[in-house]
Amino acid sequence: MLAVLWYHMGLPGLPGGFVGVDIFFVISGFLITGLLLREQATIGRISLRNFYSRRMRRILPAVLATIAATMVVGALVLAPLQMPGIAQDGAAAALSLGNMRFAVESADYFAATDPSPFRHLWSLGVEEQFYLVWPALLIVAFRVFRNRVATAVAIGALAVGSFGFALWLTDAFAPWAFYSLPSRLWELALGGLLAVAAGWLARVPGLLLVPLGWLGVGLVAAGVTLIDATTPYPGTAALLPTLGAAALIVAGRGRGPVGWVLTRWPTRFIGRISYSLYLWHWPILVLPVLATGEELPLGLRLALGAASVVVAAASWRLIEEPFRRGRIWARRPRLVLATALSTAIAVAVFAVGVGDYSLGRVAAVDSVAGGPGVADTSASPPALAGPTTPAFSAAPAASGEGSPVATGDPGESEAPSTPSSAAAEEPSVEPTAEPTPVPNPWPLPADIRPSLADARGDKERIIADGCFMSLRGSKPPDCVYGNPDGTFTVALVGDSHAAHWFPAVEAIANANGWRLLIFTKASCVFVDLPIYSPILKREYTECEAWRPQVVQRLIEEQPDLTIVSSDRWLPTEITADTNLKRQGAAMARLLNQIPGAIAIVGDTPASRYDVPVCLSQHASDISRCATPRVEAFGRQKLVRERAAAEAANATVVDLSDAICPGDPCQAVVGDTIVQRDDHHLTATFAASLAGLLEAALPIPR
Repeated sequence: MLAVLWYHMGLPGLPGGFVGVDIFFVISGFLITGLLLREQATIGRISLRNFYSRRMRRILPAVLATIAATMVVGALVLAPLQMPGIAQDGAAAALSLGNMRFAVESADYFAATDPSPFRHLWSLGVEEQFYLVWPALLIVAFRVFRNRVATAVAIGALAVGSFGFALWLTDAFAPWAFYSLPSRLWELALGGLLAVAAGWLARVPGLLLVPLGWLGVGLVAAGVTLIDATTPYPGTAALLPTLGAAALIVAGRGRGPVGWVLTRWPTRFIGRISYSLYLWHWPILVLPVLATGEELPLGLRLALGAASVVVAAASWRLIEEPFRRGRIWARRPRLVLATALSTAIAVAVFAVGVGDYSLGRVAAVDSVAGGPGVADTSASPPALAGPTTPAFSAAPAASGEGSPVATGDPGESEAPSTPSSAAAEEPSVEPTAEPTPVPNPWPLPADIRPSLADARGDKERIIADGCFMSLRGSKPPDCVYGNPDGTFTVALVGDSHAAHWFPAVEAIANANGWRLLIFTKASCVFVDLPIYSPILKREYTECEAWRPQVVQRLIEEQPDLTIVSSDRWLPTEITADTNLKRQGAAMARLLNQIPGAIAIVGDTPASRYDVPVCLSQHASDISRCATPRVEAFGRQKLVRERAAAEAANATVVDLSDAICPGDPCQAVVGDTIVQRDDHHLTATFAASLAGLLEAALPIPR
């Protein structure tokens, strides 16, 4: 618990402090299995009713109180648009499904931006799902094998199978490996194996227990110091804390320095309140971060960590112990089960209700919004009526409404843009921009498009259509938009920063009767280089396999125009070249294989905020959601794109002055919200740029 608290406070020295949860899994498997074995030995059977009654009395009161209190405080201090997602997290956690929700959402446990105050409850979901299956498995094992040796072999086989599955899933799809019970079961089963083998382990000579204890300390210390957020987890690295915990459990009956430290009052006190401390510390640490949008200073983090110990001690005394040891509850297991289940459902409903209330607050902000907007210098509306002249640079280029047919899998959100180490390698090419004139204060404009309530979901429809490929898979889907029989074919290629241009490209295609092909994939920057996926935590081999298949499809389709765009930040943790001009050459290696004219659309600005959330929090003065231009575009704007265009005879399209008409880059241009998060355009704003984009494309006039 101390390792987890240290890690979550962001203190130096323990980059792997999160592996304290793995230690907890081993201890939990040991304790729960031992309890069930003793019951089997005492009364000749395992009472599921009594078991679940004890678990609910032990687990649910404190966690449900934590969820309810966090929802109340969150509703008071957080932006209205932050609460619906948090409410869903809380409802899932109340129903013991938090880990499944985070796995489905591909949520990164290590993400530094906008962490959920319930993210830590994923481990409780694993634990509670373990409780559902483990007693039944032991009952079956006792009836089938009838002795501890065979039962130990069966548990060992289950642990080995789960570990093998975890190794495979860590490489195949890290979020599910991190959050799911099947990939974590081996850690709990290891503790269970120790409980089954307790009689044999008791015969270990006392002389070996002291070095075994030091071995356990060494393995745990290696885990918390050598593992970090970039380590593929839980893979083989998880053996360090789990085997260390197992060694400490076996050595626990011995004397020596390790045993002495673990039996002192301060250590036992933390152990006693550890469950409540785990529940309360994370919301206490993270709610101020979510409320301010800023990293907390070290002194405040230490103070909040100390406060969480005080709150945990009170929770242990006032919530945990009365329910755990109360005689009335102990004598009425059926009442406990009924009360616990109904209370869990009530807290889940309460959480959803708070989320709905927050959405109502957002709708209220939309309804009373009003105020002058910044002059709209961006573009014509989606109807393509008379585009203004855009600012773009061009290298020499070659000249040259239907329903989609989709075979791809659903899209997934990409990781937020992060600056690459290339930032120091090239001089700035971003021109100086005039300051953006805005009212002071500047309220959210009337008739804002899209509404704040809809802004987060204002995405290009290729995601819902299955035409935007997720991280998994490498075969491009067959998706055709515009006029399927059109004689002029256009292809849109790249990652999600290409995909968010789809509303504009589709509007152009529909207006001109073009046939439109879509080849976009999450986080897959269109350069001929191996890249790293911060979500998968490994080399992004699916992207590397996808690119040549896209090139082959384009050769077969012979498009008249290919529009390429990609996130400017290239993940370089594996072997990718950090030099932007060499990245441009790597992009050109792909572009030179593509027939027809090519347009490279410059990347769009990033925001330092989650834009809709910021607007909902500062509706009375939305200028507080602006981002300095040099931060929004980086200091190497279009270096990669221009190098690729020069080497591939392509056109560079730069609409940055339409998206960010001055400095800083505002979150609203005209009456339209620019971004749906911190780095993707809203579909409404993208569509509004159709006229400008069409004017800049290398097409016959």
